[in-house]
Amino acid sequence: MSSGFTPKSIHFIADRLLWGLQDTRNRLIHLGWWPTRATSAVSPDGAQWSVKGLSIRQHTRKPPPKAAVLPTAECIWGQVQLPGMSGKQLPAAVREAMWQRSPIAPDQMLCGWVAEPTADGGWHVSWGLAPLATVVQLRTQFAIKSEAPTFLWNSTHIFPVRDQAFSRLQRRQVWFDTLGLLAVVAVAAALAGLALIPPLLQRQGVVEAVTRVNALEPLAAPIRQQLDDLRSRTEVLNDVRAGISTAIPVAHLFDTLAAALPDDTVLERIDLNGPEIRIAGLTPNATDLLSHISKNPNFSAAKATNAAVRDGATNKERFTFELRLKSDTTP
Repeated sequence: MSSGFTPKSIHFIADRLLWGLQDTRNRLIHLGWWPTRATSAVSPDGAQWSVKGLSIRQHTRKPPPKAAVLPTAECIWGQVQLPGMSGKQLPAAVREAMWQRSPIAPDQMLCGWVAEPTADGGWHVSWGLAPLATVVQLRTQFAIKSEAPTFLWNSTHIFPVRDQAFSRLQRRQVWFDTLGLLAVVAVAAALAGLALIPPLLQRQGVVEAVTRVNALEPLAAPIRQQLDDLRSRTEVLNDVRAGISTAIPVAHLFDTLAAALPDDTVLERIDLNGPEIRIAGLTPNATDLLSHISKNPNFSAAKATNAAVRDGATNKERFTFELRLKSDTTP
């Protein structure tokens, strides 16, 4: 399968791109946004003009004229459609078309024109013709050199006569185009530099911060060790405070148990685990004792952990109970 780009199509695209750049340059010159040198010109009525690219403005001052301007009434105007061709081939094709259409002998006329590309790949050319005798008379009247540029003006567009003087203007404009491109590159570089300043400053700030942290790290090591020791001591203190808050006063517990247990009951063992209490001992009837403790308002959750066993030596039942001291009974 053949590629979509052929040498002919590449040349066509490059040619249209070049025309687009030149058209953009002319528009920027018209707006005053592109460097160029104005050419002072004069028309047959003595009016002074300033020509920049394809733009013309009337002069507010009276410099010596260095070009001739022929207005609408002094010229013949028309348009022509040309087939597709390169920009280099266009001047010869326009001259051929003008020779075919001009009522004036080719060596007795001056032709000015501008071309625009069309959608079908061809060119739309707007042209103007001026008698050479009229131009010579205008140059003589205002002492303009014979090699000076000539412009045809139809009140809306300026058409430069494509002669050697126009070629010199084009070569001079190349230097201004180079200057303009350098200015564009400089502005773009400046804007890019401004855009990069915040990230660079941010990076520099991060580097300085890391450097300071690394410098303070050795100085902070003793303080960090003291903080760790203080944190450990704080945790121990909190554990002690928690233990104190949940601890049961032993004297109060003994008094409460002594008041709750009958006189014929003997305690052999007391285990404490916070409010949880385990008691073991001898009593005449373990079931009655458990019921008695369960009814005591100072205890809750009283239960026997194993069955009572009667002791033959004392004729009493050996018991083991678990119960909880109510928190509201702690002084």
